[in-house]
Amino acid sequence: MGAYRSDESSVLNEWYAKGEDGRVRITIPKSLGDGGIRTPNFIGHPARPELIHGVVQGEELYQYDYTPQQYEALIKLTATLCKIFPKIKCDYPRDAEGKLIPQKLPDEMLNYYQGVLGHYHIQTNKNDPGPALQWDYVIDGARKLLHGGMSAAADETSEGHLRHRF
Repeated sequence: MGAYRSDESSVLNEWYAKGEDGRVRITIPKSLGDGGIRTPNFIGHPARPELIHGVVQGEELYQYDYTPQQYEALIKLTATLCKIFPKIKCDYPRDAEGKLIPQKLPDEMLNYYQGVLGHYHIQTNKNDPGPALQWDYVIDGARKLLHGGMSAAADETSEGHLRHRF
């Protein structure tokens, strides 16, 4: 689900509810039937159970987190794209303090940027992937896949150690 302003939060109530176990779960509105779920009996739970809020494109938005399964797939996809297309750096747009830039990038920066982007980095009328996406989790996970399960620093240390040893 996407991100919504506080006056649109009723949409989130259609898609999320507390299950019998007390955990927040994704619920597909009855008007959509099964919603295209391809895994029988799958129940999606946000990775973080609370409603997340943050500012995207200068607007305060609310969103539930992605599911662990979505993060797992996104980490693998990100690592694969960064490996296949070496000009895509395994990072996201950051400001001078190293924090995520949650808005459209200035055209000059966008023309030269070579990392992973959200839709909102490209266009001012988009707010996806929203404030809930855990960019560090995705990028760190993708980097570990790219470096055989180690951090880039550990990978370099191991390669250097092996190179000098033989």
